[in-house]
Amino acid sequence: MGDYAAEFAAGQPAVGEAADGRVRVELDDDGRLADLYLDPRVSYLPLEELRDALIEAFATAQDRRAEQVEAAASRYGAGVAPERLQATLAEASDTAERRFAEVSIALYDLSRRAARPW
Repeated sequence: MGDYAAEFAAGQPAVGEAADGRVRVELDDDGRLADLYLDPRVSYLPLEELRDALIEAFATAQDRRAEQVEAAASRYGAGVAPERLQATLAEASDTAERRFAEVSIALYDLSRRAARPW
């Protein structure tokens, strides 16, 4: 899974275009707007057409981001199997409980020693 995350950390933006390339939207790896390009000729578009072009460009960029995520997921497998995840979580929980018990014993010993008169 580390390779999967690293790929998207250095990934390419998802780009969507509309209105014959006069509107271009770029989304970063988190799906947030990274860049918006509006050709000066969009000022001649009716407001409704500009609105539709922006929506189309965003939708196309979002679709491309979803395709990129799906492609990367297929390269690295569909993800972690639920059984494997449950086993990993159970192991982590057991380790945490053991560590907590060790810390509790150490704190108890310290408190007993602190309460004793020397």
